[in-house]
Amino acid sequence: MPQLVKKVIQYRELTSKAHSRLVWDIDVPVVHQYAVGDALDNLVPPSAKIDTDLSENYKDPLFNKKNHLKIMEYVGQYGLLHIQLMPKKCLKSIFVEPDSIAVDLILAEGGALIYEFYNPTPIQSISITATSAEDKENVYSKIKSNPEDLEYRQYFIRKALKKTDSSNLDEPKTSYPEIMTAEQVSQYLQLSLSTVRNKTSSRELPSVKIAGSTRYKKSDIDALLKSR
Repeated sequence: MPQLVKKVIQYRELTSKAHSRLVWDIDVPVVHQYAVGDALDNLVPPSAKIDTDLSENYKDPLFNKKNHLKIMEYVGQYGLLHIQLMPKKCLKSIFVEPDSIAVDLILAEGGALIYEFYNPTPIQSISITATSAEDKENVYSKIKSNPEDLEYRQYFIRKALKKTDSSNLDEPKTSYPEIMTAEQVSQYLQLSLSTVRNKTSSRELPSVKIAGSTRYKKSDIDALLKSR
C-alpha cells in the first residue's frame, strides 16, 4: 500500500569484501508505493535527491566473518532503509528496534533479495541486527514463482524476525494457476529448474507454447502424476 516517505537509505552488498551506502533526502514527505514487478529505480521516489556527502562505496564487507550485521541509522519518521544482499543469500535472523518497524521483501535482478524496513513512527533512529546465510530454502525463487502472494513473502519475514514466535510457523500452502511457468512447475514438483527444462526438452513433461513462451497446464501435469 502507499506510504509517506521522507528519507531513503540503501545498503548494498557489492561483493564479499565491499558494500555501498546511499542516502536520499526529500524536502517534504511524499506518498510513494513500490509495486512488485516495477523497475528497481522505483524503490526511491522521483523527487528524492541523493546526498553525495553521505553516500559512499566501502572496501569493507557488509557482514563480519560470522555473517552478522549491525546497523543503527537516523532515518526519521517516514524513513526507508533497504539492505540488498548478494545473489543466493538471505537473512536467516533479523532483530529490529523499535518493534513498530514494518519489514518487507523485494526481489532484485540476478537472484538478489532486498529487505525493506519502514519507520512510520516519530522515533528517529532504528536498529537492525541480522545474520545472513545461503538461500537454501530458495526464498528468491519461491517468491518469484508467486509474486502476488503477500502471505508467502511475510512468512519468510516472520520466520526470520526474532520479535515474533516463529518456532512453530508452518509454510503456507501455495496455490498454483492452471497455466504455469517453468519456475512454478519446479516448485510444484519439487524439482530443480534445470531438471524441469531438461524433461521439457525430452518431452517427458507436457508443455504448450503461448506467444512464443513455454508454459505448462497444471491439469496435464496432474494427469501425468496420476498415471504413474
